[in-house]
Amino acid sequence: MLFGVATADHQCEAYDGRDDIRDVWERARGLTPRGDATDFWNRYREDVDLAKALGCRAFRLSLSWARLETEPGVWSDDAFAHYRQVLQYMRDAGMATIVTLHHNTWPLHVQAAGHGGGMLDAGFPARLASYAAQVAQRLGDLVDYYLTLNEPNQLVYGYIKGFWMRAYAEPPGLPPFTSGEQQMDAVLRLIPNLFRAHHQARQAIQDIRPGAKVGTNPLVLGLPQWLQHLIDRNATHLRSPQHARRQAARVSQTPFLQRGRADIAIAQLAMSPNYMEHVLFSEPYYIAQVDERVRPYAVAVPIGSRALLNAVDYAVRDFKKTHPGMPVGHNRKTIADIGRPASANVTVSDVPDMDRSLQAIRRRGVLRVAIHPGIEGLCMPDGAGGYRGLEPDIARHIAKLVLGSEDAVQFIPRTPQESLQAIRSWLQVFDGLRKSIAMFGTLLGTNWWNLGMAGKLPQFLCPSECVGTLDYVGLDYYWGIPSIWPGKLERLAAASEFRYGSAPVWPGVLEQILRSAHGQFPGKPIIVIENGCVTSADGYTREKYLAAHIQQVRKAADHCVPIEAYLCWSITSNREWGLPFDDNSDFGLYHIDLDHDPNLKRVATPAAGIYGDLIHDEK
Repeated sequence: MLFGVATADHQCEAYDGRDDIRDVWERARGLTPRGDATDFWNRYREDVDLAKALGCRAFRLSLSWARLETEPGVWSDDAFAHYRQVLQYMRDAGMATIVTLHHNTWPLHVQAAGHGGGMLDAGFPARLASYAAQVAQRLGDLVDYYLTLNEPNQLVYGYIKGFWMRAYAEPPGLPPFTSGEQQMDAVLRLIPNLFRAHHQARQAIQDIRPGAKVGTNPLVLGLPQWLQHLIDRNATHLRSPQHARRQAARVSQTPFLQRGRADIAIAQLAMSPNYMEHVLFSEPYYIAQVDERVRPYAVAVPIGSRALLNAVDYAVRDFKKTHPGMPVGHNRKTIADIGRPASANVTVSDVPDMDRSLQAIRRRGVLRVAIHPGIEGLCMPDGAGGYRGLEPDIARHIAKLVLGSEDAVQFIPRTPQESLQAIRSWLQVFDGLRKSIAMFGTLLGTNWWNLGMAGKLPQFLCPSECVGTLDYVGLDYYWGIPSIWPGKLERLAAASEFRYGSAPVWPGVLEQILRSAHGQFPGKPIIVIENGCVTSADGYTREKYLAAHIQQVRKAADHCVPIEAYLCWSITSNREWGLPFDDNSDFGLYHIDLDHDPNLKRVATPAAGIYGDLIHDEK
């Protein structure tokens, strides 16, 4: 069994002025740009040497499609020459090379193709195959394993948004006011297109390099076995696209809305991971500096109130037009219009009442707003029974756009914590159950990729020619739960929302996952493509996490599961998909202070020593 490490192009290669879809996504959404990242483009030798010193004999990297194909059909000889040097250095270090073609990012011209269809366009499989053919032709003699699509089952979250999510988790997102049924329509176009893209890319590679090993790495969640069987049965028994489409409401819309003492809260509420578990936040209206940390304040609305959230966003944006200097980051914009004509300006009057959250306010004729007086400039009593400051002004502006009058506001003074409770009701006790049903009561909660590869999905999801088109079984495993006691199942949503430090850890299921994969695809070698941990999660330090999971890999191998490789994510700290750099986003065996160290020095963490010891013990 080969032990190795991994990284990804967008997360480690410095921005060179040429955008990929993630660069635009991060800029449009006000997320953390990659900047110099870890400068892997120039310092790859250093990271390969670090991996070699640990005893690693495999290195996974991703190729930047945007660097390699600068325009449709225009290929960069210089970029290919660079990657050839990188792969050769890995080979010279005695390492197997594992190359990812599409690692959650793609060129803007691919997104614009088909009038902005991107991965939904019928031509996408051929575009990925053409790219794969170039890689196989120019680099294939130095590639041991290919990954066509990184975590294909996660790409659906660029097209569907759970009712508990303030924004699309992945690019490109869909236009505003897209209904749940329309979102599911996009997913039902995406899934078979991904299968076709993988199939055609694999064929293109093997036409040039017969015998090449090609696969993918779906993200697998750890669930009790009986629950996994139940969820998978739901996917395998879908009768038609219409049957799948009817499940959309479970994901995109809650069956009932919370109505508390207040409709919204504008009370110095920071968009913290803890608060985001309980409410939806608008785009920010103020940036506070607390304990050397930047904390964006935003308007809070009850979970599931999509129409109200859209209306608040438009009001906040409109307010910002006459108040220069207000923050623009952490917004909920999508980039779905790349390649399409510019959308007309939309006002709050155009916001459809998709869930009746606006209807109740308009019927009452008053917007009830929880506020926190006492902060000069933000919210203070005006001495005449009312309130002054930025937050009351925003509340009045929302009321004007929603109800036609800035006087149609009832202010409810509360502490920040009390204001959260004010917009919620006793129905909040069902939040976890509603999330769980949405996540695991539909096709999206299954490992639909491997079900399709095993021939267990209907053909409208996985075309028959795509079944079995893998040369090894790849998988990513990070998080799991041993039971569904209250509070357990919904914690898996933390990982999908990039709150990795809050995600549940269950090493014990990994052996079962590997044995199940062996049973599903007998005779195929298995590779754990990604497994790793942030600084700590669910009581596990990174070093404890790795030791526990590698023990499960050993147990599976002892039961004759043909595990060919195990890769730790990741060799160094990375720019993790636009997240602020902190303990919640740092998976690195070697720590790099990405924000404050211009030298980007690699510093070994305790986990690096532990991983090296574990590799040595296997020899």
